[in-house]
Formats: sequence, structure tokens, C-alpha cells
Amino acid sequence: ANDGSLSSALLKTLKRGMAGEYSRELSVKVWAGQSRLVQLGFRLGGIPGYGLRRHLIDQNMVFKQVLKPGDRKSLQTDRVILVPGPAAEVKVVRYIYKLFTQEKLIESAIANALNAKGIPWIDGRPWNRRIVREILTNPKYIGSSVYNRKSFKLHKTMVHNPPESWICFRRAFKPLITETQFEEARTIV
Repeated sequence: ANDGSLSSALLKTLKRGMAGEYSRELSVKVWAGQSRLVQLGFRLGGIPGYGLRRHLIDQNMVFKQVLKPGDRKSLQTDRVILVPGPAAEVKVVRYIYKLFTQEKLIESAIANALNAKGIPWIDGRPWNRRIVREILTNPKYIGSSVYNRKSFKLHKTMVHNPPESWICFRRAFKPLITETQFEEARTIV
């Protein structure tokens, strides 16, 4: 009973400590499991990004369906992978890299050029500098499955982790651009 006695207070403190330790152990196991899935080339969550789509596959790596925004997998044994999206979007991603690396345009000028051409971003929204920067710096466009780029633990502020702490599986899916183009853009950025 929680009667305010010394033994009750000690027992409550002990149970809180045990719950905290259980939570820490569970966190380590979840982290290891998520890291393993990424290293196998699977997608853990989040929007796929412009020019990419999520495909649902079963435990035998057989394609089941294309997942639309908001769709989720229903079976624990199913997995999600990224694949190149529509040819028109892939062409726009390549065009962005061309404008940045060959034409030497800055991100905001690229966004303005895409908006001027009437090329919509996701859900018909206009392009902006931040979106173009994300396309130019995200390794998923060279076919890499990446995890731990950002951390958001215990409701603290989001932290951008250094590339050496990322968990990455190279060539997880067909790339939209070459590694040479990506490295050239990263050098410029």
C-alpha cells in the first residue's frame, strides 16, 4: 500500500529504478533491431522523398504493393524498401543536380526555376531552398538506406548527427543519380 511509510517510499524508489533500468535495456534492444533492419536495406519510416516511392515486400522479398502516403504495413514480417519513383520526378532530381553542379546555381535559384517551370513538389506545393538542399545532401538519392541522421531523444531538441554516426547500407536500391554527382554536390555544399 502507498501509505507514506518509510518501507512504502523505499519500495516505490526501488520500483522506479527497476522501471528505468528496464527502459534503458529495451532502448538498447530496439536500437540494435532498427540498426540491423537498416543494414539489410529496409526503410524504417518517414516520407520517401521526391522521386522515390515505398514498396511493400513480404518475408521472401516478393513485391506486394506500392505504399501511398499514409499507408502502413500490416504484417510484422513485411518490410518496406525504397525504389525510384515516376520517371518525370527522377528527371527533375537529375535536373536539380545538373543545375547545381554544372550551372552553379544556388538552391534558392533552383527552387525558383522549378516553380517558374510549373513543376510542383510533393502534393503540388512549391519548391523552396530547404527542399532543394535536402535533395542535394541526402544519400538516399544514390541508393543508400540511411538511419540516425537526426536524433530526437526524450523530447529534447533535435540533433543533427555527424555522418560518422549514421547507419548506412549502400546500394540498397537503384540510385537516381551517380555517386560522382552526389560527391560533387556535397563538395559544393
